[in-house]
Amino acid sequence: MEDAEIAIVCPGSSAGTVRHMLGQLRDKGMKIGLVKLRMFRPFPAKELQEILAPLKAVAIFDRSDTYAGGMGGQVFIETRSSFYEAPQKPLLVNYIYGLGGRDLNQALIEKAAMELNEIAQTGVVKQKINYLGLKE
Repeated sequence: MEDAEIAIVCPGSSAGTVRHMLGQLRDKGMKIGLVKLRMFRPFPAKELQEILAPLKAVAIFDRSDTYAGGMGGQVFIETRSSFYEAPQKPLLVNYIYGLGGRDLNQALIEKAAMELNEIAQTGVVKQKINYLGLKE
């Protein structure tokens, strides 16, 4: 997260794959960081606020979608809620991956990182909820 302007929040074992790809992007000059979510309950809202608040944009990766009336994956919903009353907040965008057992590969991570970089530069989130690797 050192000198990061944008970041990806990723739960679980997928963080290793994300870390590898972000290392390559940092080598190319992108100021991107990774926050690996190691636990979900109790949700680390205050810690995420401290780490993410100064950033321009943050992508939250979720391995599943939520059908319980929410918009986006569960990690996204919780993260977005934790910033509700925060005085400083980044632009947040959700990427849902792995549906139907599909892999999260480096090309999908790079696609999300490039879109996140564009969001940070323009200040515009075109689509709040995105699906990676979904066959449409």
